[in-house]
Amino acid sequence: MKRDLNSLSAGELDLVVVGGGIYGAVAAYDAAQRGLSVALVERDDFGAGASWHSLKTIHGGMRYLQKAALGRLRESACERRTFMSIAPDLVRPLPFVVPTRGHGVAGREALAVALRLNNWLTRDRNDGLPEGQQIPDGRTVSAREALDLVPGLEPRGLTGAAVWSDAQAVSTERLTLAFVLAAAEAGARVANHAEVVAALRSTGRVVGVAVRDRLRGGTREVRARMVLNAAGPGADEVLARAGLRRAPGPLLRARNLVLRRAPSLPHAVGARSRGRFLFLVPWQGRTLVGTDYEPAQAAPSDPSAFLAEADRAFPWASLADAEVSLVHEGLVPGRGGPAGIATRPRLRDHEKEDALPGLVSLQGVKYTTARSVAEQAVDLVLRRLDRSPVACRTASTPLPEARALEGDLEERTQEAVRDEMALTLADAVLRRLDLGTGGAPADEDLSVVCAVMAAELGWNEARQRREREALARVWPSPPGLGKGGAGTC
Repeated sequence: MKRDLNSLSAGELDLVVVGGGIYGAVAAYDAAQRGLSVALVERDDFGAGASWHSLKTIHGGMRYLQKAALGRLRESACERRTFMSIAPDLVRPLPFVVPTRGHGVAGREALAVALRLNNWLTRDRNDGLPEGQQIPDGRTVSAREALDLVPGLEPRGLTGAAVWSDAQAVSTERLTLAFVLAAAEAGARVANHAEVVAALRSTGRVVGVAVRDRLRGGTREVRARMVLNAAGPGADEVLARAGLRRAPGPLLRARNLVLRRAPSLPHAVGARSRGRFLFLVPWQGRTLVGTDYEPAQAAPSDPSAFLAEADRAFPWASLADAEVSLVHEGLVPGRGGPAGIATRPRLRDHEKEDALPGLVSLQGVKYTTARSVAEQAVDLVLRRLDRSPVACRTASTPLPEARALEGDLEERTQEAVRDEMALTLADAVLRRLDLGTGGAPADEDLSVVCAVMAAELGWNEARQRREREALARVWPSPPGLGKGGAGTC
């Protein structure tokens, strides 16, 4: 996969996808696989937004039972199965345990009914999956069994626990990138660090976009018969550049904490706090805590307040003095707080809604259903192109690049630069090599990566210093960058 912005301007395309998060990546792959000529452009790096800042859970949608949204539950369970089928190295089962107290809607009896209903509604959840990838039936257990599963729980008032399994992405970064690589393999022209600065219009329709190279400068026109706006929190900006002036949609800042401590348990544990569930999740030898929500327009609150809330929700875990190695913050659709999280994706046909042909917008709400929602978007694009229907194959085609890179660190970095479009130190460390996804990497590892990238990309010492300084801002109190700041390799 090579970055060639000049190729974006070589003739008119069928479709340009704006936004290289999980939704845009899958849409570009799907469209290219169905025979369309496609470009995918992302103003930062692929998956650098909410697709990276997540709790790493590919969930089957059991929470939708509360609102009797059975269609969304079924969709989520089917898409969980799809991810586990096409990317088995990166998406694996993970048990969840939620202790129960009292006899209300969150009590053991109510959850037992919910689990039985979920088992029945998702009875095909393991079709085609090998034994090691299968999701067992959920169940409830006694108070004694709950104490065995979560040692240290307060026994007074404990009635048992709900136990079920979902799936976890070992690396959402590598999974998102796998779709980008598959899109490129299918013929899509892809480019990161390529920002849409204008929409091209002619005779009352959108006919492409103007793209600025954020690394080397210069702007190019990308002509296309259709534009799919999948820019996530930047979608309103894209609409404005197409001449559609709307009040920005409400956004929430979603926050998860990565703790340096190793997981104390092999399963995720949930607890209610302020009317919603928080979870402690084991992940890659670290512990994740999530998820907190606050209005995006407000100044970010201190992450320590969220850690204190989690400590009250999980007193047995003694989180008060835990070390936070990374704060994941991404923007998602919603307003107010946790109760206002958007639950339905939105696919907007701007020819129908705004009398502006050539433009479609896609707003997703969760990683799990990105593939199925992208399929619907490409179906719409095909109709607007007056193309005959072509079956989507993304649910049944394995992703060969959905895996970790192999070899020593120098070899893996070379592959990330040469074949995976890693153009900045953050691209490589955070979204190719899984070095910085759990916290700041060792300084010697960072030096190896920086040296390889400098040799491959021709960085001088000043560029190396800037790259390390930019990367250092990702982590709280990053080690290895003393008082003098980030050095060169």
